[in-house]
Amino acid sequence: MSIRNKETALIITSTLLWVAVMFAGWYGKWFMGMFLGLIIMFIYMLMGSAKQGVISKKLLWYPLVSWLVLWSVGFYFAQSYALKFSEGIASFTIFGFHPSFAFIVLFYWVGGVLTLTLGLNLYKDEWLSQAEWEAFKQKVAAENEGAQRMGIREDA
Repeated sequence: MSIRNKETALIITSTLLWVAVMFAGWYGKWFMGMFLGLIIMFIYMLMGSAKQGVISKKLLWYPLVSWLVLWSVGFYFAQSYALKFSEGIASFTIFGFHPSFAFIVLFYWVGGVLTLTLGLNLYKDEWLSQAEWEAFKQKVAAENEGAQRMGIREDA
């Protein structure tokens, strides 16, 4: 999937979403703010995982879209159980947690971290191959050498 020439639009969109998150917080709409935050993070992950403006479809579907779905499900059930038990104490727990918090822990924290970690390790070459890393290090070394010759950087 190509995001080439869409980076500016994505940055402006994320900025507007940040403003919307602030307003959601000011007006007590935390649930909406959390979902807007997911979109912001997804935009950042898209831009961060793109190589020369192209995102690997493997990386897009797993872990990025999978992560988005997991967090959305976790937020949905957290809201659902928070509203269900807003008038009193929950009649049960999940792993000792209030049901609304359990979904945050299981889907948002554990599920999200495991999904991103596993996905980025499974598709590490889609993310950043060893050859690309070596090319990047050589480019930085050449830049440092050029800066040293020009007297711009003395500590390199």
